[in-house]
Amino acid sequence: MLNPFFQQGSSGEQNLVQDLINEQLRIYGINVHFLPRKYLTQNTIIREVIESKFDDAYPIEAYVESFEGYGDNPTLLSKFGIQATNEITLIISKERFETYISPLMKNESDVKLSTRPKEGDLIYFPLGDRLFEIKYVEHEKPFYQLQKNYVYELRCELFRIEDEVIDTGVEEIDNELIGDDYDGTSESGTSTIIGIAQLLYVVGTGSTATANTSLVNNGIRFIRLTNRGAGYSTLPTVGVSSVGFAGSVTGIGTASQMISGINVCNTNTNNKLRSVQGVAIVNPGTGYTSAPTVKFSGGGGSGAAATSGISTTGGVGVVTVSSSGGGYVNSPTVTFSTPKHVGAAATAVLATPMVGGGVSIMSAPISVGSSAFLFPGGTTGGVFYRTAPTVTFGVPEGSGITATATASINAFTLYGGNVTQISIGNSGKFYTSAPIVTIEHPGYAYAAATIGLVESAASAYSSGSAIDSSSVAISTGGKAYSSKPQVSVGLGTGTVSPTTTALGIATVNSIGVVTAVGFNSTTDPWCVGTGATIGAGYTVTPTLNFAVPYPIRATATSTVSVAGSVTSIAIGNSGYGYNAIPTVTIAAPTGAASTFTATGIATIRFNSIHYQGTVGIGSTTITGINTLGVVVGDRVRLGVGYSDSYNFIVENAFVSGIGQSSIIMSTAATNVGIATSAFELGRDQCGIVTGILITYGGGGYLTPPTVSISNTVGDKNYIDYHNTLGIATATGISTLTSAGAVEKIYITDAGHGYVITPTIIVEDPVSDSSGSFKFNEIITGSSSGTTARVRIWNESTNQLEVMNVNGSFVRGETLTGSESGAQYVLRTSETFPPLTNFADNNAIETEADSILDFSEQNPFGTP
Repeated sequence: MLNPFFQQGSSGEQNLVQDLINEQLRIYGINVHFLPRKYLTQNTIIREVIESKFDDAYPIEAYVESFEGYGDNPTLLSKFGIQATNEITLIISKERFETYISPLMKNESDVKLSTRPKEGDLIYFPLGDRLFEIKYVEHEKPFYQLQKNYVYELRCELFRIEDEVIDTGVEEIDNELIGDDYDGTSESGTSTIIGIAQLLYVVGTGSTATANTSLVNNGIRFIRLTNRGAGYSTLPTVGVSSVGFAGSVTGIGTASQMISGINVCNTNTNNKLRSVQGVAIVNPGTGYTSAPTVKFSGGGGSGAAATSGISTTGGVGVVTVSSSGGGYVNSPTVTFSTPKHVGAAATAVLATPMVGGGVSIMSAPISVGSSAFLFPGGTTGGVFYRTAPTVTFGVPEGSGITATATASINAFTLYGGNVTQISIGNSGKFYTSAPIVTIEHPGYAYAAATIGLVESAASAYSSGSAIDSSSVAISTGGKAYSSKPQVSVGLGTGTVSPTTTALGIATVNSIGVVTAVGFNSTTDPWCVGTGATIGAGYTVTPTLNFAVPYPIRATATSTVSVAGSVTSIAIGNSGYGYNAIPTVTIAAPTGAASTFTATGIATIRFNSIHYQGTVGIGSTTITGINTLGVVVGDRVRLGVGYSDSYNFIVENAFVSGIGQSSIIMSTAATNVGIATSAFELGRDQCGIVTGILITYGGGGYLTPPTVSISNTVGDKNYIDYHNTLGIATATGISTLTSAGAVEKIYITDAGHGYVITPTIIVEDPVSDSSGSFKFNEIITGSSSGTTARVRIWNESTNQLEVMNVNGSFVRGETLTGSESGAQYVLRTSETFPPLTNFADNNAIETEADSILDFSEQNPFGTP
């Protein structure tokens, strides 16, 4: 029995020791993070951990027991490969762990032990920026000093991640998954991703690819396989024989498709070896007069063979991808437009003379076209029209122009100022209705005059007086009096009220000027019948006030043409009182340019023409022939018998000139005597535009507009003759980059008979993508339901590296980020082997590949 008088360790002593240890750890230790392992799933039989995660990180101070730093693990070779790991021993305070960390872990359901650190938990060591896994926890050392333990000794090894989830929210810890490099690559170019990763190639933002090409003659049209061959481990080189003379271009081919594992159609003894399934053309070359030979070389196999054909006229040349687009899951289809012959062209002729606001189109004569396939003599009016094409004129340039005009007036002093004429200066353009015409007001002026009294001033002042009508003095006759104005007599200063108010009547001349004022309705002729009177009782000289003049404002109306310009202005009222030329204002136009676009319809000659004429011996001229409807470039041949032995018109002869009842041929006839015969001019059922009928000349054109005559496949019957003319549409295939963009377009058939460079239509992408994935967020496949965690997202290459994959992603499904909301469609995927910075198994595998032949399915032979 222990001596009861001696304590083996009181609580005070134990607390003192614990406090001293805690203080030493704070002084000499470092801050680390403790990451408890959470067990998500376990094997129910052997209790093996299937899935675990670390999503909490608790800071705590720790002491590095070995001042020499990391210890070396003596294990150099194990079943997992050559490795050199680091070890470290840390000491943490038991009290600090139980006080600050254990309470936070207690309610975590997936934590197996919350009272102390356990084997499998992680420690983040900031000095080396590394994660260490606790391999052993010594919790009884030093052994019960004063009957208590005060520290945990943690023996750790460098952590090697497998399928664990690390998502603590602490950036310094979480980015250990990618080696602190957010692009997943170190400065030296090596991968910094830790653990098993899967690379997903997703498609970017959906945009349609575009491409263009050119036309070549005497190029390779196609390369057809005659034997797939066998045993090819890589793509064989496709060699095409050269033309062999200056200026020619040798064609280039490529093996566009390989197949494997089909023993019925090849002699491969191994599924990894392949046969050639298809050959495409990269460059058709030029200058070939006969089909070149095609040979296959390289690739490790043999036996492949192919033949070729050429396109003598109008084959597709090299196809250039002008925009690679994006968002493609599968290689898009490539469509070349159907061949069509040249279209008609015309030149607009404007009316003359040119006026300020523009004019209409008077005519649009057909242009003479250059020579083309099947029409060496030119293509006047285009060729092979099935129906009359659509004619479109360019829109008049500019905006509406307001019309202007000036007025003319007669002599004011003679006639009183009337508007006699309005002349249009600029007829304007784009008027849809007759504009309002406004003529400036003529204005007016009051007449002024003075008058005296009959009595003397003194007598008048005492007894009053009448006004003296003979004393009227007109100082100004005013302006624009169209009738005799009344003259009112004022009281003057001093007169209270006359006994009789005087009233005068003025008379005006023919130009509206006051010439006299009368107050006597009996003696003054212009006052007869009026109330004129001299009045009575005026004590002072009165004032005279004339009535307001009545000028007349001129009016006019306008008319406009269908071309939208003002054509005339008619005077409605010539006005009165104009002593200066008034301003004429015309309202602005309200129409749009498109309203005044000219229109027209094309007229065509659909069938060939048969006329009779006479050809001299070996002559180039056919005389005595009707030329109605004949155009330069028309083919010339006998109406009948052109395929017989007596035919004397050279093949491909055409009309090179048209005279008075005569036609000039491009090549002389071979007749040995004067021949009178029926001739076929032009190609039958080959519609040619012979003219354009202007249905509306438009208006406001300052320069001749562009005349567009449709030339679509729907307009033409050129392709209907493909069996006899050898017309063929080009075909091609496309390849994609890993990011889902079109990389190249190869030709599988260059076509034949193209006159106009075809348009290339690349299929639209079926999906679109958006957003940007975030590091460590969970992505989910839309159809498979597979989930994974994001490690690296490269938006420029559309490559997504993920870990902790739960399931199998399906090609074509949409991947959605749980936090970012980003959505991208999966194109393909690739799984990486476990790579770490601390093992050499990848290097060993690479070296082993150079020793063993893995081109065979079994490196040790096929049984």
